[in-house]
Amino acid sequence: MKAESRVPTIDPPVVVADRVSSITPGSVAELGARFVPQTLRYLGVPEQVLNDAAQDVLLVALRRLDDFEGRSTLTTWIYGICVRVAHDYRRKNRNNRELLVERMPEVTAPAHQETAIEQGEWRRALGRLLDELDENQRAAFVLYEIQQLSMKEVAEALGCPLKTAYFRHKSARDRVLEAFKCHTAEEKHERTRQSSATL
Repeated sequence: MKAESRVPTIDPPVVVADRVSSITPGSVAELGARFVPQTLRYLGVPEQVLNDAAQDVLLVALRRLDDFEGRSTLTTWIYGICVRVAHDYRRKNRNNRELLVERMPEVTAPAHQETAIEQGEWRRALGRLLDELDENQRAAFVLYEIQQLSMKEVAEALGCPLKTAYFRHKSARDRVLEAFKCHTAEEKHERTRQSSATL
C-alpha cells in the first residue's frame, strides 16, 4: 500500500486592496458616529466644541480615505485621527476662559434621575483625573480602558511601539488609581464630617 502524501493547502493571502476598496464614505460616517464623540470627550475636548471636533474627525477621515492602506483596522485608524484632533482642540482651548457667574443655578432632579446625575458627576470626576495626565498617557488610557481597544490597536492608533503603549498605559493607570483613592478618601471624610455635623 502506498502512503498518501498530504500536501498542506495554503489559503491565498487576503488582498488588502479588496478590503480597502469596500470602505465607503457612508461606512466611515456610520462607524465614526458610534464612538467618535465619546472618545473625544474622554480625550479632553471641551463640551462646547465637541460636535465641531467630531465633525473634524469625520472630515479628516473622509478626506484621507484614499490614504488608508489597511495596515490597521478602519476603527483603529479613526481612533488615531481622534487622538490628533483632540490634541489640537485641547491646545486651542487652553487659553479660553470659562465665563464665571456669581451664583451657580440650583440643580434639581426627580428621584429617578439621581442615578443619571451621579453618573454625570463620576464622568466629570474622571475627566478631572484624566486632565492631570499628559497627552500620551491620557490617549493610551482612554483607548485601552474606556474604548477597550487591544494594546496592539492602541499602539497603532498612537503610532508608537507596543512597549511604549504599555508603558504609557501603566503610567496613566497608576496615576488615575492613586488620584481615585485620594478622591474616594476625601469623599468619605466629607460624608463623615457632614453626618457628625447633623448629630
